[in-house]
Amino acid sequence: MKPNSTIWLKGITLLLAISLSINGFSQQTEVVEQEESKHSLTLNADIVSRYVWRGLLYSPNPNIQPTVTYSIGGFSAGFWGSYAIASNLAEVDIFLSYTIGAFSVTLNDYYVEDETDLSLNNYFLWKNETTPHALEGSLAFGGTESFPLSISASTFFYGLDKDSVGTNYMSTYFELAYPTKIGGTDVNFFLGGTPKKGLYAQKAGIVNVGMGISKEIKLTDHFSLPISSSIVVNPLAKDVFLVFGITL
Repeated sequence: MKPNSTIWLKGITLLLAISLSINGFSQQTEVVEQEESKHSLTLNADIVSRYVWRGLLYSPNPNIQPTVTYSIGGFSAGFWGSYAIASNLAEVDIFLSYTIGAFSVTLNDYYVEDETDLSLNNYFLWKNETTPHALEGSLAFGGTESFPLSISASTFFYGLDKDSVGTNYMSTYFELAYPTKIGGTDVNFFLGGTPKKGLYAQKAGIVNVGMGISKEIKLTDHFSLPISSSIVVNPLAKDVFLVFGITL
């Protein structure tokens, strides 16, 4: 399941080459703020060695994952995507979130398609029995300075998340995360699991445990490249993944 190393190296070389030119543009357009309304528009992209989400491997190839977010007050909305290098996996998600203090509620729309033949896909099909979309509601506590532990719960309630007879699994995922610093480096420990059979596993159990590490590499006086790496273990599936990422 290793990604094609030649393609990965070519992709990294190309992306590093264009990141310096993108940075000048993104610094000017990435955030647009007006003090009176406190709203912002942000744009960034992650380059990951493989696409692993909540302990599940969605693509063994490198993926480009752009994000566009508009925020005003406690509300934020935007798009997140993932596009695999050397395969036809494509994902476009929409999210809408409201945050008050350390608490937030989020609605996610997940949409994944195979771009081998675009004529076979229908983004605008929304009937529950046949839609390619999956809607999920999520509640989260982001932690505080005195209590930095974050807690989240997410449940699919409509769309693609179904069993063999077409009944919604209502797949649910819980996660605890603890961010800290080790030697000046940001480290995030996480533990996630599901309470029942569904998308994540065939039974209840822990599906996502590990830690993420992130830091910035200074390339010039005006540009630093954020990098990250995560070690992810899925005990129920007996899988382990080491993921490397770059943020532009």
